[in-house]
Amino acid sequence: MKTNYLKKYIISSYILVWLLIIFVAGTASLVFHAPPVIMWIVRNLIAWSPTYLLLICWKHFRPDETRMTFMKRCFSGKVKLHLLLLSFALTFGISVLSLFIHTVVTGKPMLSYINLGTTALPLSIFLSLTSGPTGEELGWRGFLREEFNKKYGFLKSSVCQGLVWCFWHTLLWVVDSEFTDWRAIPYIISNIVVITSITVLMNIFLERHNNLIYSVLLHFGFNIIYVFLDAGIGFFVILTVLYLVITPIAVLIRNKTAERLLKNNESGERKIRE
Repeated sequence: MKTNYLKKYIISSYILVWLLIIFVAGTASLVFHAPPVIMWIVRNLIAWSPTYLLLICWKHFRPDETRMTFMKRCFSGKVKLHLLLLSFALTFGISVLSLFIHTVVTGKPMLSYINLGTTALPLSIFLSLTSGPTGEELGWRGFLREEFNKKYGFLKSSVCQGLVWCFWHTLLWVVDSEFTDWRAIPYIISNIVVITSITVLMNIFLERHNNLIYSVLLHFGFNIIYVFLDAGIGFFVILTVLYLVITPIAVLIRNKTAERLLKNNESGERKIRE
């Protein structure tokens, strides 16, 4: 019977992150009462668990290939400055637009929802970058994307990847969220929609240029604002609606671009034959 390496990786990644949250983060918080910056570092270490798992247990998930070959392929695509800027600006801009609409609805100034906290700004930015954006992408957009792409077309593969990535955060919705009453329902729905949509957007970039730097910046562009954001559930509802509008438009543009490239290639082949 053929081994299902994709299933093994998904199950293992879920078990590992839950164990780390319960025993490492739980112990640091409840037993040692670690200060916020230490808990942030602990969360960052846990965010890297998909990469730890993949690289340490590599032979259990991809026995027919070396780690180095895989990693080179994950960063093999062209790096273009305008696309790097666009990848960051896309998710960051959607969050800022959501906050702007939220301020219009509530009648409060935008800065009233920003809390810089007690951690120095450069350290906050560094810790945000070295969390999920750099810690998760090799597993989710590297290994997981390749495995799902073997089974499905672009959209179905992207949605499956997004759902796996989304529900990997399930325990965090319980232990690391202020929305524990009725607001938990729209918050969870927002997570499912937004994380899946971001995966689709990431894969549009990666399909064009297979380099994880693009998904890292998309991820960072999404995460960075939440380091300082102190907004209610209304913000997340608006964010969900925007992603439900913007993501299908991006997919439509991607499909039309792919059709145009296909026609150009077919036209070029006919000219060569003639």
